[in-house]
Amino acid sequence: MFRIGEFSKIAQTAVSQLRYYDQIGLFQPDHTDESTGYRYYSTNQLPELNRIIALKELGISLEQIKVMVLQDVSVQEIQGMLLLRKAQIEQTVQEQINHLKIIEARLKEAERPESLNFDGIILKSIAEQPFYSVRKIMPNLFDTIHLVTELREYVPDVAGKDQLGPLTIILHGNAFSIENVDIEVGFPVKRSIERALLLPGGSEVKGRVLQSEQSVISTIRVGAFENGYEKYAQLGRWIENSDFQISGPAKEIFIKPPSQGDPEDCVCEIQFPVTRPTTSV
Repeated sequence: MFRIGEFSKIAQTAVSQLRYYDQIGLFQPDHTDESTGYRYYSTNQLPELNRIIALKELGISLEQIKVMVLQDVSVQEIQGMLLLRKAQIEQTVQEQINHLKIIEARLKEAERPESLNFDGIILKSIAEQPFYSVRKIMPNLFDTIHLVTELREYVPDVAGKDQLGPLTIILHGNAFSIENVDIEVGFPVKRSIERALLLPGGSEVKGRVLQSEQSVISTIRVGAFENGYEKYAQLGRWIENSDFQISGPAKEIFIKPPSQGDPEDCVCEIQFPVTRPTTSV
């Protein structure tokens, strides 16, 4: 099973949210170690958590959700509520539409059977790689779009377009978060770049080296970002059913970045470094 920070990455849910749900008795760990107080979660709990989050994002209070969970409200009933809400905001701004897509993706995961289908997951090693990037705390995960736009516009002039690998996002931090996100965005490069670049928005692009990784699991997401919920859950189930554990931040490598105005036109590799836990004698 996963400790709370690791589970938050797999579930794409903030640690503070998981702790609060535990505190009010809405969603509790699969196991709590009495001697340490550590909370442990299982991917078997993902459908229940996704139902709760989908209901919350529909504007339903946590007290009402607790009642609905006890009544075992079906995914189909939640989908009916979602369709009603979607009809009410069809003419709202694009940000709200994206918000609904996230809810839909959560519901798909809640409805999905607890399958151990690991098709498309690859275990591989990665060599050391020069990296030209910006790392900063972003107020909002979606603000990353503006940083990516600047990088794609200005970095090729410094590094040379033929020297750049695919756009890569590294999700630092001990847990998933939407706000105050510790994120690094950049490009693998064929040779190290010493020159720093100051972007118009004030961010500084610097060169560093991504260390080699002996074991990395990866899978491919095709389409918009909300399709990633299924892929993160699939990777989590693979880890939980193996003798590996997460050993570093997730990476999203854009083999084909989304074209302007069409987020569905995208191919992204999601990676987690993993390691086998050491056993004491």
